[in-house]
Amino acid sequence: MHISQSLSDFPRRFMSCHSFSSGERFFDDDDLVAWFAEAERWTRVLFLLVEEEPQLESLLKFIEEKGVNICQQSSLGEYMTVKFLILLWSLIHELELMQQRNGDHYEVEPRTGSKESHVIHGKFSDTFLVIMEDLMSLAEMSCSVFWADVALDNELPGSVTGKLGGPSQRRLSSPMRTSVLQAIVSVRTLAAVASWCALQRASETLSLAFTYLWKFFHKVVSSPIGDNEASAEIRLAAYEALSFVLKASGRVISSSAVNLIREMNKSLDPVAKDELILDSMALTFVNHINDFIAVRQMARSRKAVLMNWKWLCLEAILSIPRHALQNGVQLGHGDTFFSDDAVRYIFTDLVESLENAGESSVLPMLRSVRMVLDLLTSGSCYVSSCHGVNVQMIWQLVRSSWILHTSCNKRRVAPIAAVLSSVLHVSIFRDEDMHVAHNEPGPLKWFCEKILEEGTKSPRTIRLAALHLTGLWLSYPGVIKYYMKELRLLTLYGSVAFDEDFEAELLENGEAKSEVSLLAKSSDTEMTEAFINTELYARVSIAVLFNKLADLADLVDRGNQSADCCAALESGKLFLLKLLDSTINDKDLSKELYKKYSATHRRKVRAWQMICVLSRFVRQDIIQRVIDCLSICLYRNNMPAVRQYLETFAIRVYLNFPFMVKEHLVPILCDYDMKTQALSSYVFIAANIMLHAKAEVQSTRLDELLPPVIPLLTSHHHTLRGFTQLLVYQVLCKLLPTLNSSSDSNNLEKKCFFHLKTYLAQNPDCVRLRASMEGYLDAFCPDKSVTPAGIFSNRVEDMEFECVPMSLMEKVVTFLNDVREELRSSMANDDVTLKNESLMNTEGPESLSANTGHEMLLPFPSSELSFDFQKKFTLSKHDKLQDDMEKEDQLLEQILHSRIVSVEKMKANRQQIILVASLLDRIPNLAGLARTCEVFKASGLALADISVLKDKQFQLISVTAEKWVPIIELPVKSIKNFLEKKKREGFSILGLEQTANSILLDKFSYPQKTVLVLGREKEGIPADIIHVLDACIEIPQLGVVRSLNVHVSGAIAVWEYTRQQRSK
Repeated sequence: MHISQSLSDFPRRFMSCHSFSSGERFFDDDDLVAWFAEAERWTRVLFLLVEEEPQLESLLKFIEEKGVNICQQSSLGEYMTVKFLILLWSLIHELELMQQRNGDHYEVEPRTGSKESHVIHGKFSDTFLVIMEDLMSLAEMSCSVFWADVALDNELPGSVTGKLGGPSQRRLSSPMRTSVLQAIVSVRTLAAVASWCALQRASETLSLAFTYLWKFFHKVVSSPIGDNEASAEIRLAAYEALSFVLKASGRVISSSAVNLIREMNKSLDPVAKDELILDSMALTFVNHINDFIAVRQMARSRKAVLMNWKWLCLEAILSIPRHALQNGVQLGHGDTFFSDDAVRYIFTDLVESLENAGESSVLPMLRSVRMVLDLLTSGSCYVSSCHGVNVQMIWQLVRSSWILHTSCNKRRVAPIAAVLSSVLHVSIFRDEDMHVAHNEPGPLKWFCEKILEEGTKSPRTIRLAALHLTGLWLSYPGVIKYYMKELRLLTLYGSVAFDEDFEAELLENGEAKSEVSLLAKSSDTEMTEAFINTELYARVSIAVLFNKLADLADLVDRGNQSADCCAALESGKLFLLKLLDSTINDKDLSKELYKKYSATHRRKVRAWQMICVLSRFVRQDIIQRVIDCLSICLYRNNMPAVRQYLETFAIRVYLNFPFMVKEHLVPILCDYDMKTQALSSYVFIAANIMLHAKAEVQSTRLDELLPPVIPLLTSHHHTLRGFTQLLVYQVLCKLLPTLNSSSDSNNLEKKCFFHLKTYLAQNPDCVRLRASMEGYLDAFCPDKSVTPAGIFSNRVEDMEFECVPMSLMEKVVTFLNDVREELRSSMANDDVTLKNESLMNTEGPESLSANTGHEMLLPFPSSELSFDFQKKFTLSKHDKLQDDMEKEDQLLEQILHSRIVSVEKMKANRQQIILVASLLDRIPNLAGLARTCEVFKASGLALADISVLKDKQFQLISVTAEKWVPIIELPVKSIKNFLEKKKREGFSILGLEQTANSILLDKFSYPQKTVLVLGREKEGIPADIIHVLDACIEIPQLGVVRSLNVHVSGAIAVWEYTRQQRSK
C-alpha cells in the first residue's frame, strides 16, 4: 500500500521538486538527463505493479489536468512544463519497451491479460488525444525560438567557457539554452505521443499532429543558417529536434502522410518529379545540412554533434520505404520513393564520411549503408531506373568500413554486427565478381580476410563473423570455393579468452540485440545458443554449415542437379581434400612428436573433428585419394585424442564404400609387422565395421575381418592384446550369439570360438576390463559421431579439452596402468611382510657371530646404530661360505629395520598445528608453505587439490618437503565442516586475517592444539569462514605498503607458534 501511494504521488512530487539556486529558473542538459532517468525508473516500477485499469485513474486524471491549457500553465515555470513533458515521454517509452519485450509491435501485455491491456491502452490513448492539441500549441510556441533572429550572445555561462573536457556544451546563454531545451523536449514528446497513438487508433487530431511535424521538417531544412555562433547553435538544436520527428513519423507513415510529403516537395523543389516521393525531401535535407556543417560559425566539437544528428535523420528518412511497405501504403502506378541518382549520391556521402565517423554516429551510418544497399538491389519498386551495385562502389565501401572498424577503440557487439551486415550484405553476396575477379580477391573476400585476421585477436569479432559468414555461405554455396583459406582458419581457430560481457551486452543493450538479429541466421539455433559465447563457436559454426551442405549434397545422389546442391557437394569435397592434405603436409598438423594439450595437439583435434563432419562428402571419384591420405595419417604417431577421430572417419568411409574393405583394409590387418599403435587403430576400425555393417553384408564383413584380428589376441604387447580381447568379445557376443559346445555337429572352428567367447566372458581380468569401459562400445554410433551434435555434445564443465571424450584406447591403457600399479603395490607389501618375518625369526646375538668365534656383531639399539656404512662390498670367489652370506643378509636386514624405525621417529613428535591453505591457488605459495610445515614439523597441511603436488613448479620449490608432511585434501566447500570437526576434537581454530577484533601476533598466546586458516591472495578469509573462527591474529606491520605475501605471513605465524611451544 505504501509503494502504491508513493507511485501515485510521484508525478506531483516530481513536478514540484527543483534544485535551482538563488531564484534562477534555468536548466541545462545535465538536468534533463537526471529528470529523464528519474521518470524512467518511476514508469518501470509503475507498470510492474499495475494489474488493472482503476489503478491508473489518478495518473490519467493528472495528465489530463496538467495537459489541458498547458501553454497557460507554462507561466508557472519552464521547468514544470518540461518535467510534465518528460513524464509523458517516459510513459510512452515504457509502453514501447513492453511491446518489444513481448515481441509484438502492436499489442502490449503487461502483468494483466490481453483484455485489461486493451482497456489500459485505450485509456492512455483517449487521454493523450484529449491533450494532443495543447501539446501541438506548446510545441509551436516553444519552437518559435528556432526561427527567431538571434544576436551574438557573449554572456556564455562558466560551465561552457571554463570546461576543459567531457561532452560538448551548448554555446548559449542560460536563458536561451533553457528555451531551446524546452523546444526540443516539446517536439520530442509530441512526436512520441502521436506515433504511439497512431498505432492504437486513427484520429483527426493525429492527422493535424503529423501535419505539424512534417511541416516542422520543411521549416528546418528551409531556414537560413544564420551569421553568428548563437544562431548556428539554435539551428543545430532544431536538427536535434528533427531527428525525433523523423524517427517517430517515419515508422507510422501512411497514405495521407505520403500525400503531405508530395505537397511539401513541391514547395522545396517546384521542378521535382511527383512520382519520386522522397527524392526532393532527402536531397534537400542532405544539401542543407552539409552546407550547415561547412559554416565557420560553429566550433569543431559542435560540428561533430551536428554530424551525429545528420546521420540519425538520414537513417530515419531511408527507413520510410520499409515502414511504408509494412504499413500497407499503396503507391500509384509508376511511383517510387527515390531516383537512382539520389540514392547513389547519398551512398557516396555515407562512404566518404565513414572513415572519420564519431563513435555515436557509427551505428546510424552503417544502418543507412545497409538500407541504401537494400534500395539499390531491390529493383524498381523503391528506386526508379535502378542500375544496381557495381564492384567499384563496394571497393570504396569495404575500404572505408575497414578503416572505421579498426579505428574503434572498443569492440562493441552492435558496431561489429552492423559492419558485418552492412558490408557483407546479403543482396550482393551472391555476385561472384564481389569475391574473385581476374584471379584476385574481390572486395568482399578482401574484407573477409581482413575481418577474420583481426578476429584472431578479438574473440567477439570472430564469433560474430563466423555466425554471419556461415549463414551467407549456406545461402549461396556457389561462392564457398573461394573461401577455403578462411574456412581452414575458422576450423583451427581457438582462443582461451572468454567474453564475459557478450551475453550481458545482448541482454541489456537493445541495439546490440537488434543488430545481431540482422546477421545471417544460423541453420542450427540450438548449437548457436549453446556455443556462441565460447571459443569453440567458430569451428562449431563451420561444422554446422557443412552438415547442412551435406544434406544438399545428398540430394544430388537422388537426382537433384540444382546449382546449389551441386555447389554444396563440390565445396564439401574440395574442403575435405584441403584439410586431409594439411594433416599430411602442414608443418604443424603433420607433427608426430608433440605435448599433450599443446597448441599442436589442439589444432590436430580440431582438424580431425572437421574431417569427420566432412566424411559425408566422400564420393567415388575421390575415395582413393581419401584412403591414401588416411593410411598415411593412421600410420603416424598421434595421441589417442586425435587418433579416435581418425578411426571414426575411417569407419565411416569403409562403411560407405564396402569394396575398400577387401581391397585395402584386410591386407593391412594381415601385416603383423605394423606399428602397434596403428595396428590398434585398425583393430578398432575392423571391429566397428563388423558391428555396424548393413545386415545383408555383415556376415561377409565377419568372414573378411575376424580371421586376421584373432591372432592379435596373443600379441606380446599388453595394451594391444587387452584392446583386441575387448573388441573380439564384443563381436562374438553380437554376431555369434548361438554357439554351443555341447552340440556334436559343431566343427573345430565353432568349438574354438565357443571356448574363446566363454573365456573372455568369465575370466575375472577380462570382466574387470570390460566393466571399466562403461558400455563405451555400445554407445558408439558411426553416423551420430560425425555430426556436430555428436562431436561437440561432450562439453561439460570438467571436460575443457576441445570437447574430446576419453577414447577406448585411453580407457584400456588407464585400466592396465592401474592394474600394474596394484600389482606393484601388492608385491612390495609382500616383500615387506617376508622381511619382517625374517627379522622376527632371528634368535639373539649368537646367531650373528662369525664361524671363527673371534668377532661378535651385537644388535645395537636403533638409536645408537650408525647409519654411516659403505653399501658397496666385494666377496671373494671361493672363500665365502653360505653361512657367511646368510649372516650378511641378516646384517642388512637389521640395518634396514633400524632405518625404518628412525624414519618413523622422524615422522613422529610433530607439533600439533595444522595449516589450512585450501583458499590459496598460487603454486609458489603452496610449495613454500609445504617447506615451512616440514621445517617446523606441522601436523598437516590442507590443500584444496592434492594433484598440485605433481606440478613441476611445485616440486621445484618444495624440494621434496611434501614427502615428509601429512597432506590433507580439503576442498573449499568442505572447510567449514573440517573446522567444526577439529573444534570438537579440542583444537582452537585461528585465522590469519586483519579484522576489527584481530589480535596482534606478538600479544597472542597460541594453544597447543591449533588449526591456522590462511586467506586468499588479496581477498583474505571469506566472511562465512571468519564466523567459525575462535580468533583472528594479525602480524604487526610498520611499513607503508602494509601487505605481506601469504606464504611469508604463514611462515611467520608458524614460527611464532613454534617459538612459544619451545619456550614452555
